[in-house]
Amino acid sequence: MRLLTKHLPLLTLTALLLSVGITACVKRDFDEPPTGGEPVNIVANTTIAELKTRHITSGGYDKITEDLIIEGTVVMDDRSGNYYKTLVIQDATGGIEVKFNDGYLYNQYPVGRKMYIRCQDLILTDYNNLVQLTGSTVEQGGQLDDVGLTEAQVRSKVVKGSISATPPVPQVVNIADINASHISTLIQLQNVQFIAADAGKTFADPVTNYSLNRTLEDCDGDQIILRTSGYADFAGELTPTKNGTLTGVLGIYGTTLQFYVRDLNDIDMETDRCSGVGGELMSISNVRALFSGTTTSAPDNRKIKGIVISDRSASNLNGRNLFLQDESAGIVVRFTSNHSYNLGDEIEVEVSNEELSEFNGLLQVNGVPLDNSAALSSGNTVIPRSATVAEIHANFDAWESTLVKISNATISGGGTPLSGGKTVTDASGNIAMYTQTYASFANMTTPSGPVTITAIVSDFNGNQIILRNASDIQP
Repeated sequence: MRLLTKHLPLLTLTALLLSVGITACVKRDFDEPPTGGEPVNIVANTTIAELKTRHITSGGYDKITEDLIIEGTVVMDDRSGNYYKTLVIQDATGGIEVKFNDGYLYNQYPVGRKMYIRCQDLILTDYNNLVQLTGSTVEQGGQLDDVGLTEAQVRSKVVKGSISATPPVPQVVNIADINASHISTLIQLQNVQFIAADAGKTFADPVTNYSLNRTLEDCDGDQIILRTSGYADFAGELTPTKNGTLTGVLGIYGTTLQFYVRDLNDIDMETDRCSGVGGELMSISNVRALFSGTTTSAPDNRKIKGIVISDRSASNLNGRNLFLQDESAGIVVRFTSNHSYNLGDEIEVEVSNEELSEFNGLLQVNGVPLDNSAALSSGNTVIPRSATVAEIHANFDAWESTLVKISNATISGGGTPLSGGKTVTDASGNIAMYTQTYASFANMTTPSGPVTITAIVSDFNGNQIILRNASDIQP
């Protein structure tokens, strides 16, 4: 170091050393909020539950005139974007939403932070029955609107306490037991799952930023809404298809209870679903035997169980339909709306009194509500039956809606797109194969040489087979 500086003028050397010293003191990363917190010289003189009783003007505003101080722990912040400019705090008696004029509150008031609020001159209001603590009111367009706590109010009204080393502990509660005392508090729901119609769907719409409701159910059939903001950083993630535990804050909109998770860490759903599907189990072959050529109905108090052998992700099938196969047979289940079941899912379907009919010759259980079905597990495999084309024709009624594998076959139209009608030929004969123009693999080039084909035996006013996805054709 002396070799580099000994010929420098004294002033220059001094400036250099000062520069080095200052640079060494610059912090390039922000500290995490301190966990210890500064000692506070403030004591709560009322509870959150008692404070909320002072809101008596439904849909209106009640100014707090007394020197009331509440103490609570933050159980919901705005880190994930599922809440906006809002904190939820709770004490031993209840919880309340606190509205602010500024966002990024989690930097100063993360989950687990204890905080004290001097409530005098603040406002109690409600948003469709959800009680909130806010800063003031302003007149806009001839009516009063509320304004969240301003920066000046935060400085004078809010005192930060310590941050707990352990996260707030939620109260475990069953859906059926939820009541008004749980609103704006941290609760945990166990042994719950998304209903079939909402499993495997996005939490919200991240493209339009629309908030969405998804329905949760427990194994007794009790349900509650899960509400997610379109601005949440997990809005585009898919809802779990299994059963498990969710932690979050309870809200209300009118008379509808709404559950909000803080982020994906609040979700632990990795166990098999409780089916919630009633009825005595019936084999698919016995269901098929009920159909004698004219539309009929399945018996009361019956369900079927099997593996999904169609692939909805490849779109070679109407979104309401799936092929279901058990050890005895296969059948098409047509739901009343698009389902979210994937290839390899084991599911149960209640078929009590449901219609058994043919669509262009293909037998189906028709018009089944999605809520009459449930996934039991995923990732299952059905081994296809190795067969010649002649064997498929000879056993067509028994093999309809099941998987087969045809070896050393050729497909007509080699070199052209796969979509539309093709003919599959092996040494024993030929059979029609149809691929929808909207299938994900419709533009795949039809191979010219011999291939092995895995497919579903189907019917469209004549015997045919259909592919599940592009991988069903192998050299």
